[in-house]
Amino acid sequence: MASGFGYSRGSVAVDDAVGGKVRNACVLCKRDQKTTTASLMCTTCDERMCHGCSKNHQKYALGKHVLVDINDSNCVKTQIDMKGYNRCKDHSRVLVYVCQDHNKALCCDECLFVSHRKCDRVKKIIQSTSGQLTALNDTEVRYIVAEAERLEIESEKKVKDNEKLANELCDEIDNKKKCVMAMFDEAKTRIRRELSAGNASDKERLGKRKDIANSIKSELEGFGAVFKQVKEDGNDNEKRIINAVSESILTNSHSRINEMKQSDYTVSRSLKWDPQLISFFNMNSLKVELKVTRLPITSQGVQASRRDVDTRFLVLKPEKTTVLEREKGDAYFTWVNGLTFLPDGRIAAIEQGNNKCMILHAGLQRPGPPYRFKEKPYDVTCYGNTNLAVTLEYRIFFIYNIL
Repeated sequence: MASGFGYSRGSVAVDDAVGGKVRNACVLCKRDQKTTTASLMCTTCDERMCHGCSKNHQKYALGKHVLVDINDSNCVKTQIDMKGYNRCKDHSRVLVYVCQDHNKALCCDECLFVSHRKCDRVKKIIQSTSGQLTALNDTEVRYIVAEAERLEIESEKKVKDNEKLANELCDEIDNKKKCVMAMFDEAKTRIRRELSAGNASDKERLGKRKDIANSIKSELEGFGAVFKQVKEDGNDNEKRIINAVSESILTNSHSRINEMKQSDYTVSRSLKWDPQLISFFNMNSLKVELKVTRLPITSQGVQASRRDVDTRFLVLKPEKTTVLEREKGDAYFTWVNGLTFLPDGRIAAIEQGNNKCMILHAGLQRPGPPYRFKEKPYDVTCYGNTNLAVTLEYRIFFIYNIL
């Protein structure tokens, strides 16, 4: 087994030909599925290698690499597991350089070749950093740990709050539903009561008409039986009397029937809905949307100490530019004084010299004519999703629903 000394990532124990253990194996050979005993160590890369691999390493590795005998006691140190802190996160290679042009970025050989070839201030870590460890600021560490713990608790609380809010929003929909159903139930009860009262009134009126019709029918049927008997067996005087009575009865019956017909009517009943409710019924779906708003939070927890970041050598490279040319109606050449971004990515730009506000789409193209003012605009800001507020000399001009 390997002893407690040596380099953690360069030291590999493998089986030898006679069943024993080779304490140090060549890392480069191991990548090619070979087993070779390491005889040298690159103190720059912290890797052990055999004599053959060391030649290629010195030839192709970037920068100057120092190789020492693996048995040299001066290069042997206590084995430490660096937990990957000494390795590049992108290429898993040993960190060798530090780039001052990129805010003291640490990089390996591959990083140097790919991303830092044009950087002027690149040094080896062993040249730019003292070999003595600088003690961590215990107070700062405690502050950061406390802040991390607070954020962890706060995040867990927000998850629970989100679940609670989801239930509350669903309950709100249920409550609205109950309110609507309660209104429908109340309307149903009221309409049923009015229908009952109307039906009772109609029943009484139609009952009286039925009694009158039945009375006329009974009277005529009774008179008809007498008329038939007189006609068959009555004397001349009885016949003259029944003729006179029949004329009176028929006249009275016709009069009563016509009076019933003239006063007859039918009651039609239907529901009259509120127009807003009708539009609600005509919707294909219930227009309820979830409104999501990000609210900025002012931290109330402990604050970690600020660290200064060197940005003097930070170079920003533009991805896209455009030239705003003078157009018809402009008194002066284009000179942008202020701009703002709309949520959909468009830009609203103020051109004070020509008293106008331009809308630029993706690709920095102007899709339509600008908004022109009678006085000089000074600045513009976006509010809502498609609204602009332009500050003029003595007032604010609002532009709604920018298309």
